[in-house]
Amino acid sequence: MQTGPDHAPPSDEARDILVLPPSTESSHLRSVLILAHSWPPDAYVGAVRPVYLSRQLARLGWQPIVLTVKEQTYERINPAGIAGSDSALVVRTYCIKNPRHAYLWLKSFASRIHFGRSRNATANHENQARTRREPSRAIFALCRLKRTFLSLIHTPDEFLGWYPFALLGGIRLMLRFRPACIISTAPPFTSHLVARMLKTLFNTPWIADFRDPWSWREGLPPEISSALSDRISKVLEKGVIYHADRIVCVTPGTTERYRQMYPQVSADKWLTVTNGYDRDEFAGLCQSETPTKFTISYVGGFDFSRSPRLLLRSVSELIAEGLIDKSKLAVRFVGPCETAEGIPIVSMIDEYDLLEVVEITGLVPRPEALKAICQAHLLLLLGGSQRLSIAAKVYEYLAAGTPILAIAQEGEIADLVRSVGAGYVVSPEDLTGAKYAIATRYGDCLSGRSNDVSAGPHRNGAAEAYSWDGLGLAYSEIIKQCSILPPRG
Repeated sequence: MQTGPDHAPPSDEARDILVLPPSTESSHLRSVLILAHSWPPDAYVGAVRPVYLSRQLARLGWQPIVLTVKEQTYERINPAGIAGSDSALVVRTYCIKNPRHAYLWLKSFASRIHFGRSRNATANHENQARTRREPSRAIFALCRLKRTFLSLIHTPDEFLGWYPFALLGGIRLMLRFRPACIISTAPPFTSHLVARMLKTLFNTPWIADFRDPWSWREGLPPEISSALSDRISKVLEKGVIYHADRIVCVTPGTTERYRQMYPQVSADKWLTVTNGYDRDEFAGLCQSETPTKFTISYVGGFDFSRSPRLLLRSVSELIAEGLIDKSKLAVRFVGPCETAEGIPIVSMIDEYDLLEVVEITGLVPRPEALKAICQAHLLLLLGGSQRLSIAAKVYEYLAAGTPILAIAQEGEIADLVRSVGAGYVVSPEDLTGAKYAIATRYGDCLSGRSNDVSAGPHRNGAAEAYSWDGLGLAYSEIIKQCSILPPRG
């Protein structure tokens, strides 16, 4: 946080109960209110973009004020996560737990009771015949009702319980600091709903930042979607699109898709500011010692239908064909990588006889994750079911300059990797292509070109376009443009 000599940062207790410190009187500091549910120490990747944004805005003379939730709200905590969160005044509020927690508990409790009764039951022909019967209409209706219920408690997301506390906190901050602009970043999309109400109450310029699409989210589990919830999400999204002064998306494909969905919206409202990397985080990391084994690393989780099966099969076959020495190979999965395709990842590794090769490190401090990226000889990138979205770690991969093996369908990820010359792109079904990429990179390492980044994204400075030094400047200009907009009645 940037403060004057007489303004100490508020204590955690003060921030929690919204007892704010005296406002900064320095004229060079212009405040910006950022609504971000994810903020350190949240381990969710959604915390990265608002921290980078806040840090750069602070460097450019803005005073970021971040409204977020109390730390106990987060499912995964990483105390050594992304650094730089001290660039903002952080105010934390309560969030009511989603009813899904009670639902999951009841479901687990019912399952235990059913299991206990089943152990004491005696199988007979009548029970077997009843099991084989077609589900009745009542069962279908019950399943449909269950899906509708689950979808509604996830509409607009599972953090709607933050809304009343965020709104109250936002009103106090607006009255106290009179920020030049409001920025809401989502998902979760509840932050957009809070920002819309603040916009209505104070008529302050508002930027809605879409890290992912809303009403047409990619990879959304079908059990939390229904016709009713989809209609509600569409109506809520439409309200955000029409009332926000600027809509910022993180990929060109997402921006264009929204343009087509809302052709009546002014063209100058749509903007793209991609995710990126902060070069300061990589200072010295890429000069660290390179592993003696040929190392393939993946940093992240196996969500959105991401699966390492093609990699594991390719490596297994290359070893069997004698093209890779198993004793000189290491595969590292860094992050929440316990399951993929609905099965334990260890089972998949064992299926391809790679237990001696693959290491699953789990969640690690961010510096260690970045170091793993820099030390790898080949970085695995999985597109999964997302075609118009790009995972934030892609830009960290680019910052390292290490060749990438992108297993992805045609879309934003494939286009980015190709455009900057960052490595290889193969489809999830292309076994031959994946084996060729791995074998080629392995051969390069054997011949002494293990860290040759001259053929990577740094060859023509392509990676520089994704540094937050430039992205922060672009965002600052958007804020300035919004701040001088004529007030709307």
